[in-house]
Amino acid sequence: MKQERGSCMTEVYTRDRGVATANPQEDRGVGKIIEAAKALIPTIDLADLLCGPGQMRRVGDRWVARCPLPDHDERTASFTVYPGDRGWWCYGCGRGGDVVDLARIAWGFPDDGRGAAEAAGFLLLEFGHEIPERKPAWFRRQERQAPIRDRIEQTRVEHIRLLVFRLLWMPWLRRLPEDIREEATADAWAESRHTARQLYGQRRGA
Repeated sequence: MKQERGSCMTEVYTRDRGVATANPQEDRGVGKIIEAAKALIPTIDLADLLCGPGQMRRVGDRWVARCPLPDHDERTASFTVYPGDRGWWCYGCGRGGDVVDLARIAWGFPDDGRGAAEAAGFLLLEFGHEIPERKPAWFRRQERQAPIRDRIEQTRVEHIRLLVFRLLWMPWLRRLPEDIREEATADAWAESRHTARQLYGQRRGA
């Protein structure tokens, strides 16, 4: 049944694509962050944040919306979040998983154990939770990875920009005459970036 697909994706990730490192202690530390994010943050809460206020709607026991992933622009609601935190699945782009998978893909983290841990850490902070205590070596690595995090923040700004453009500007642009629509679209896209930076700054300062 289709309803089982999101749950299946979560099980596959946990079984086959968990954290793989050379150091068992590092495995446990990284896994602790991922498990904390899964336990503390429901998938629907992150989906609601990514999709925007009022965009998720209930259909039976599921929640659906247009896919919030930055590389999937669609007009129909194919993104589905299953109840009981059985994960999510987008029937349009064929991706799914658990709350950490959603954060990793939406915010542009790499598709590996480390990327999942970084996504889980940002996820915990985003929802006001502390990251489980790490060893000093972990914090030194965070300093070395600061440029990567800067790029991740830029990816998050671009994600917000896409939502702003899609939700605020597109309905207006579709009503414009074709002879002025192209120029207006370029202006709206530029203005969306400015708005996205403001919104991201407000969220970080909240």
